[in-house]
Amino acid sequence: MASDKPGFPSDLSEALTMLYLQNQDLSGKTPEDITELYYEAYYKIRNHKNKARSESKQKHPQGINY
Repeated sequence: MASDKPGFPSDLSEALTMLYLQNQDLSGKTPEDITELYYEAYYKIRNHKNKARSESKQKHPQGINY
C-alpha cells in the first residue's frame, strides 16, 4: 500500500545532510548534539545550494543541456 506522506529525505538538502552526518564520528554525542549538528549542516547546505543555483543561472541563463 502506497503512502501519501512524503518520504525522507524529501529533497537534496536533506539527503546531503544525512550523508554528511553519516560520515561524522557521532560517538559520545547526545541526541541533542546530533539534532544541532543536523540543523547546522542542513542550513549550510541549503544556503550554499541556493547560492550555487543562483550563480549557475547567471552563468547559464538558457540552462545547461546535456
